[in-house]
Amino acid sequence: MNAEEILAQAKREPLENWVIFPLLQSKVIWGTIGWALGFLLGAGLFVLAVPIVIPSNYQNGLISGIFTTLILLIFAFVGAGSLYLMISDLRRLWQANTHLIVITEQDFVKQEGMKIIHVPLADVRYVTARGRAPIDRSVGVEDDATKQLPNIAESMLGFFVGRGFSKSGIEWRKKRMRTPTSLAFMDTRTDKEVTVVTDGSFGDPFLIAAVLKKYTLPPDHPDY
Repeated sequence: MNAEEILAQAKREPLENWVIFPLLQSKVIWGTIGWALGFLLGAGLFVLAVPIVIPSNYQNGLISGIFTTLILLIFAFVGAGSLYLMISDLRRLWQANTHLIVITEQDFVKQEGMKIIHVPLADVRYVTARGRAPIDRSVGVEDDATKQLPNIAESMLGFFVGRGFSKSGIEWRKKRMRTPTSLAFMDTRTDKEVTVVTDGSFGDPFLIAAVLKKYTLPPDHPDY
């Protein structure tokens, strides 16, 4: 089956052993709300700052002018970037039925609007998920998690200034910053990386990775 036939079959009635990952509209909606707030913040600060700093700040010397320009560019970047991403998410919601990941026993197919990626699973290698893996609920891990609970001092600090400023909160933010959520693999036909997801809009990237590995790795492989 070609990509179009696989997508049509998946939307109509998936065959046995096919795994479908549709667009999670609720997550995209929350993302859209976040980008809308970012646009309002960036655009609002830009509009408020312009009449205050222009032209006075540019009349106070070169350094003042450069600093003012940088601040205005940051506000404009936040507003314009958030607007672009908000529109992108709105388009995804409008065309939700054309955003889909299908994994069969032989093929990987992803549709994003008019763009379709089709890779035979025989050519999929090095499936790599990055980000924070789901919490392991096994006994040993639960014990480790209990040991990492904030102590009384951290709890008091978090109560007055917010958990984000406590030691555990700062460490959590650092981990999130170092590990953005994404999933990719190598297409051996072209030796190029294929990006599967860059967020959680199709579900947990680690779950998608597990399905890909199940169909592409032999049972005795250590990563199976």
